Amino acid sequence: MRECIHSLKYDHNQALGEFFTEPLAELVRREGWTPDLVMPVPLSPARQQERGYNQSALLARPLALILEKPFTPFGLKRIRNTRSQVELTASERKLNVRGAFEAEAAIVGNKRILLIDDVTTTGSTLWECAQALKKGGASEIYCLTLARPIYGNAPILSDSPSSII
Repeated sequence: MRECIHSLKYDHNQALGEFFTEPLAELVRREGWTPDLVMPVPLSPARQQERGYNQSALLARPLALILEKPFTPFGLKRIRNTRSQVELTASERKLNVRGAFEAEAAIVGNKRILLIDDVTTTGSTLWECAQALKKGGASEIYCLTLARPIYGNAPILSDSPSSII
């Protein structure tokens, strides 16, 4: 899975986004989630230009199609550049993304949002995105990622993003 995600994220293997669509859609259906909009976690403009695409959008767009929901990449924006989270500790990650996102209330207001990211490690990015979406008036936020690390039997977070959904 790590190699697939790295290939999607760094090697321009954009077809992998579509490859993972059906398992992600099945999870959404199994959980009984009923989103109005499917939205990727946004990249900063600098990172988007550097990479040429948003890997989370490569997962979100085909997922929206299969779920027959609108793909909405502009309902949430990154309002400041942040460092890459890769080498940061959990507390550094939280500080790094604090206040980095803003929702478009006209788009997300009173909507159930399915927020898509490629990987969650500590949940800091999803938490901050969800906070921005709630501030923008979203009624429900479902967070879905392709992968997460497994740390034995220990929980990933003490402040789970699911607590705000």
